[in-house]
Parts: sequence; C-alpha cells; structure tokens
Amino acid sequence: MISPDQFDMRAEVDRAIGEAPITDLHTHLFAPEFGKMNLWGIDELLTYHYLIAESLRADPTLSPEQFFASTKSEQADFVWKTLFVDRAPLSEATAGVLTVLQAFGLETESTNLKQAREFFADQDPRSHLDRVLELAGVQALVMTNDPTDPAERALWDAGIEPDPRFLTALRVDRMVDADEATLQKWVDRMKPRYVAISLTEIGSLPEPFFAICRKNNLPFAIMLGVRRAINPRLGPAGDGVITADLSRLEDLVRKNPDIRFLVTTLARENAHGLCVAARKFPNLLPFGCWWFMNNPSLVEEQTLMRLEMLGPTFVPQHSDARVLEQLIYKWTHSRGSISNALAKRFSDMPVAPSPDKIQQTANALMGGIAQGWIS
Repeated sequence: MISPDQFDMRAEVDRAIGEAPITDLHTHLFAPEFGKMNLWGIDELLTYHYLIAESLRADPTLSPEQFFASTKSEQADFVWKTLFVDRAPLSEATAGVLTVLQAFGLETESTNLKQAREFFADQDPRSHLDRVLELAGVQALVMTNDPTDPAERALWDAGIEPDPRFLTALRVDRMVDADEATLQKWVDRMKPRYVAISLTEIGSLPEPFFAICRKNNLPFAIMLGVRRAINPRLGPAGDGVITADLSRLEDLVRKNPDIRFLVTTLARENAHGLCVAARKFPNLLPFGCWWFMNNPSLVEEQTLMRLEMLGPTFVPQHSDARVLEQLIYKWTHSRGSISNALAKRFSDMPVAPSPDKIQQTANALMGGIAQGWIS
C-alpha cells in the first residue's frame, strides 16, 4: 500500500485527470457548419431523449402523442416544471442540466426558463462553441455522420468543410446494401476516423464494411446491445437494452486480426465479458460507458474493472452528447468517476506512482489512447 505521507495522491490524480486534454471518441454533435443540425441551448438540453422519457414517466397525465404535438419550447417548459420544479432533480440527466446552468452562472431553481433562454439567445454561436469546449476540456470530438440522412447528405454534396476539432465517423447502420465503391466514395468525401454501426446482436455483417476498413486502415466501431423501440410511442426515447452474445464478437475479432475494433456495450452484464475478450485480442479496444451505462456510479465501476483487467489500454469514456452543452456536464461528471477509480487503483498498488506516471496515465486515458487508434 502507498503511505499517505508520501504525497497527496488523490489530489495529484484529480489534477492530472482535470488537466488532461480530452478526445471524445463518440458523439452525436455536429460542427457549426452543419447549421440546424448543430443543437445547442436550453430548449435542446431539456428535450434530450433521456429527459423526455423521465418526464413522461413522472407525469403520465400527458401522453407521448400530446407531448410530441407541442412546440419545442412547450416541451422544454413541461420537462422543466415536471422534473425541476415539481420534483427534486436527482437523476443523472437532470443533474447534468444543473451542472450546465451552474457553469454559465444561471439560476438553477427558477420556476421558468426566462433567464436561461435570454442567455442562450444572446450567444454568438462560434464564441459559445469555443467556451463550451474550453469548459469541457475537449480538444477534439468525433461526430456521427450518416450519408443516408438527406439533410446531411446535401451538405456533404455541397462540399462542407467542418471545424477541424470535429472529426468524422462514417455511420453504416442504414448502408447494409451499399457496395464497396459507394462506401469508398463516402470515405473519400468525409475522411472518417472510423466506420461505425449500432447493433442489437452481431450477425452476418456485409463484407464491404471490412473491405473499406482494410483498404483505408480504418477501425470498425461497434456499439452493441441496443433494442430499438421497446416503447414506440416515446419516439427516440423509446429504445431499450439487451445482453448481447459476446461469443459472436469474439468470432468476428478473431477472424479479422488485421482490423482494429472499437467496441462499447450497452448492458452492464456485458462489461466484464468485453474486458475478458480485450485481454485476448489486442485489436479490440473497449471504449466508453454508452447511453444507459453513462451514470457516474457505473462509469467508476467499469473504469476500475478495466484498470484491474487491462491496465491503461482502453478508453474509459465518451460523451455520446447530442446537444453541445452536454459536453460540460458529461465530462465534468465523468472526470470525477474516472478520478475515483484511478486513485483507488493507484492506492492499492504495492509501489507508489510518481506524479509523472500519474499524469502520463491520465493523458493516455482521457485522450492519448483514443488519438492513437483513430489518427
């Protein structure tokens, strides 16, 4: 064990994690050049699908159909009253909104959204982006880019050049019938850092996906374990989770040793098996605590388990953010969980780490490992 009189190791870990530049490996954000697809502001924060599901559960007198028939501002007002005024905001999603409001010095106990709306309406989008990235400590982030979406496709066809801090990823969920030439066209146009797909289970994936990964030396990212639309009335808030069969993942990784796989699982029950698989296959990188796993207690639990099983050879978190300001809360909260896990693991080691080793580890976990896999 490390003697507590050697140095304040916890403070050193907090400092190192806090200063380490972040590469956010998976988001649903868009650079300002994408116009209306670039979501930001209080109404977007409050109509995030996590909060939609939570508010309609808390107050079922309003049906999903009535909720979605109302305007964006009316939806936000309902969520604010239901979750922040009528009840204590205890969930991670509500706590995240409070963290964002605090970061900008805005009221957190107001009965209405007047101050917050006036603040965001007064922001210059470019300056606001810079401030958000600075507050979040994010140096680079990866978008999710889908050329089958008509609005996004039109922008790529027009020759869009995104802000260089916004890296691209080619999402292929709706391109299972695309041939290699079509996929290569989008690789050439988008210059993605990886190819990505979200799956319930791993089945027979199209060979062109692997062909373009090999040809362009691109990792293949798999987000595994989502069960779509278990409650269709909730729209984008209606998805659920299953425990996936990881033997199929192991087969895929074993049969394609020349392809690097980035994998995150949605079910807590899959997290340990993913670590075991990663110990056996160096071309498999566990990354982040995705979606329903993105809660501080689970981030800390998963990070500690991964440190114990893999050492610093994984990416502990990605934000999965859909609204710009979510970067602030998701990374503020995740930093705390990652610091807790790293400090505990270092404190359990028989030899004390030096401050340099702590900083090296923090830099690797928060951005260096991700950059190494997608550069």
